[in-house]
Amino acid sequence: MFLSRHRASKTPPALRGRLALLVLSLGVFGSPWVQRRFQDLYERKFYIEGSQSKTLRRLLEAAYVPGWDTSDARYGTTGGLVVNDLAVLFLIAGLAFFLWRMSVRGKSGLLRCLVVGVSVSVAANLVWWGLHKAFVPEVRLPPTDMMLDYLLPSGLLFGLAAGVLLALLSRRAGARTGSSVGAVRAPLRRWREGGLGMTTAPVHMPVGSAPGDVTRYLCAAAYIDESFAERVVEDLLADEAGAVAASPDIDLVTVVRHCLTAQELRGRRDLGLTAAYAVLAVFAPLWLLFVTVFLSAAQQARARPSRATRGRHEPESRVLVGTAITAGITVLVAFAFGYLLSALPAPGFVSWLLGAYLAGVPAVLLSLATVAFAYVTVVRHELAVDRLLRTTMTREAFARQPRPTVPPRKWMAERLAAIREAQDGNVTVYSGYKPFIGYAEAASQWSLAVPLLPAGHPMGGLPRPDGPQAFTVTELVEQVRARLLATATRGAPDGAEADLAQSLASLVVEDRIFASGTGIGDDERFIRARSLTPAARLAADEVERITERPTGAVRHCLAVHVPLWGGDVVPSVFLHFSTTGRTLHLHCSNHVLGPVRAEYHVVDRLRGPLSPAARRGLLLDALPRTGKAFYAAPFRALRQAWFDERHSRRMVDELKALEQDPVYDFGARVSVRELALSPNYHNYFQVVDATRITALVERHTLAAIREFLDARGYDTTDFRAQQQTILNQGLIQQGGTSIIGNQAIGTGATATQHVPGQHAPAQPGAAATGAVGGSGT
Repeated sequence: MFLSRHRASKTPPALRGRLALLVLSLGVFGSPWVQRRFQDLYERKFYIEGSQSKTLRRLLEAAYVPGWDTSDARYGTTGGLVVNDLAVLFLIAGLAFFLWRMSVRGKSGLLRCLVVGVSVSVAANLVWWGLHKAFVPEVRLPPTDMMLDYLLPSGLLFGLAAGVLLALLSRRAGARTGSSVGAVRAPLRRWREGGLGMTTAPVHMPVGSAPGDVTRYLCAAAYIDESFAERVVEDLLADEAGAVAASPDIDLVTVVRHCLTAQELRGRRDLGLTAAYAVLAVFAPLWLLFVTVFLSAAQQARARPSRATRGRHEPESRVLVGTAITAGITVLVAFAFGYLLSALPAPGFVSWLLGAYLAGVPAVLLSLATVAFAYVTVVRHELAVDRLLRTTMTREAFARQPRPTVPPRKWMAERLAAIREAQDGNVTVYSGYKPFIGYAEAASQWSLAVPLLPAGHPMGGLPRPDGPQAFTVTELVEQVRARLLATATRGAPDGAEADLAQSLASLVVEDRIFASGTGIGDDERFIRARSLTPAARLAADEVERITERPTGAVRHCLAVHVPLWGGDVVPSVFLHFSTTGRTLHLHCSNHVLGPVRAEYHVVDRLRGPLSPAARRGLLLDALPRTGKAFYAAPFRALRQAWFDERHSRRMVDELKALEQDPVYDFGARVSVRELALSPNYHNYFQVVDATRITALVERHTLAAIREFLDARGYDTTDFRAQQQTILNQGLIQQGGTSIIGNQAIGTGATATQHVPGQHAPAQPGAAATGAVGGSGT
């Protein structure tokens, strides 16, 4: 947001080829040699044969739109020839400009291309008409109604054909031509010397390092990313009946409060932009398009791409000078265009649409004032956000800042209290097939089934005379919990694991209950009379009962979390224990929450007050944001104004559904932490640390189970074999069969493996490549 993003100034060869093909196609189609054939056909059909086909007449008139010539024989005067060729030049230049722009931005859908083609073609016809009236008065034209009946349909039909041509030419240019934003290919010499390089470095962001960093990043995201703040408010805060997904190592209430504050700031900006939009729409509606033209032209005044490959710098002062010169030229063109429009003998309604009254001066002045006001409004908003981030979101200042206030609404206070309860709770009510919502998709899963047989006598193979000691699942869970907490407290005994034990200092071991949102409607443990939101915490005795009887839609897991890199990376291990007859079952599910998006880390790049160079970058970056904010402002302002009414109607419908639907879904559907997930890790060792922590938790879990079974007189021979293969070779031994990676060996063997970075859940029952005598998943 506050980093300059310089686009490449050089057009890629593929795009240059498409532009050349477009210009060549239009030039050939409009050449005198091709146009002569259409003229001959028109004369033969309508003057000789007397055809009454309106369709053919319209098509032939549309074919004349790109016609150019070098002789004034058809136009009567040299002025008529010049005016015609200028209009054709305007048509070709406009289509080429929008083809380039759509290809660079990666937005080239068929509908967009058709709109561009029709708009440019109709505008070219109107430009021809205005220039003809202004500079060739000696040549009389038909009345206004006849001219509009000719110019508008012909421009529409040719525009549709031009739009199809644009769609064909831009179909393969939909993606950005560079490998990253602002990246351009190095010169050919550099490519020959050392391979393909970039002349603009990619954006590098600091990584999290201190506790609480991830909360700070998400609070900053509320001001940086409008869609993030809107999702948090609409899908979390306003969903009173839905459960709240877990968010490890995040102060969720603070994030929600900052999202409300950010929406309030944008609301004030949008109200001002909406007022400017309404004024221009009342006096000259079609001049609303001038805002886009003006801002697009101003954005083209960019400095040469930086040749720095290891960092980035802010734009120089001359970039602002170039932008100002471009804006001045655009203003002069606007006055000339307004004068041309005023020369058109258009009826009153069309004149109002075009702003053609009073020589077009009021429409031009009003549109310029609207652009200036919109730009100043957006810049003020950007400066306010920048100042807020610099003064309250830095690592040093964030902890000292009070929480933002929220609107005094009762339902908001109650919902924030429910969010706070869920943040400290031990229950996850999930929706659909995502019990571990809030912890990312499973990175890997494995299961063990251990027969509970009596151990042999130490001096021989006979069973112990006293037999094995019975135990409960709760006792086993407590043994594993104590072992993990002791490891985090005392550290590992061997030096090889010293670094891992230090990372475990932030380890959290907790009981967590997982319940399906459609299965708790009649369960008094979760449904409360005083609140729509399901209960987020169960008492210890209730948790113990669920642990001992793991049936139905409510299950217990021992959850282990280790926030790393300031909470930006959180590996989690979920252990589910159960006993069936004389068999102990253990299911382990490993999850890794990756870092939040890189742009949310921008607060760690903001140091001290805003410098003049950074201010220049902010002023330039505000240009493209002004157009988006201006056109979206009326809709956002209306949506914000109707927020309370929309929420009230939603809750009325939710209450009706709650009363009538026996399987009403109370489950959480949105995780704030997962909304902010980055598609990539920001540091190689983030992956390494998460993997090492997961392996360490698994190792100590298995060791605790082995010690527990040994102490109670159970045979652990089979368990030791499985433990050894899991820890040393990545094998899982189940009932005499082995699982190696994603290869299952033995009858009935199953395996689950996920490559780091994949987010798809495991698909049980899918056959694994290379399965021998079994099935793998």
